[in-house]
Amino acid sequence: MHKFPPTFAYLLATSLGAGLSPLWPGTVGAIVGVAVAAALIPASPWLTVLAYAALFAVGVWASSHVISRTGKEDPQIVVIDETFGAAVTLSMLPIDPLWWAAGFLAFRFFDVVKPWPIRIMHDQLRGGAGIMLDDAAAAVVAGALLLLLNGLIDHLR
Repeated sequence: MHKFPPTFAYLLATSLGAGLSPLWPGTVGAIVGVAVAAALIPASPWLTVLAYAALFAVGVWASSHVISRTGKEDPQIVVIDETFGAAVTLSMLPIDPLWWAAGFLAFRFFDVVKPWPIRIMHDQLRGGAGIMLDDAAAAVVAGALLLLLNGLIDHLR
């Protein structure tokens, strides 16, 4: 297998440098996720799923690489997980600025607070997979709750 230079892994793990932000790197990484979700709007559902699967796999690889280089279990500069989680959350929602703002905020809430079952994933899983999976869980919880809210609103109309 071809070995990529360490800087390539850092570039990916930091979501093209978003993780180097001196203020709120996770939020800046999630903003990159908004761009990813927007870029995937015209894509077919299958291509979107494939893109997110690839982003997840790249996130596991790049995060694992940075962990091994820094010796830190969850380096603050690694934000590809926030990019992935925000993008997945938004892709579940109606394409509407209000829903996307709610999705962004809900994802960040669940990512930061890490209630059960997200907390279990965060505490039990290690390495790049652990970094990516707790944000995937936060995305699923945020998206599912907002989809339920959307359904309730539609039902009440």
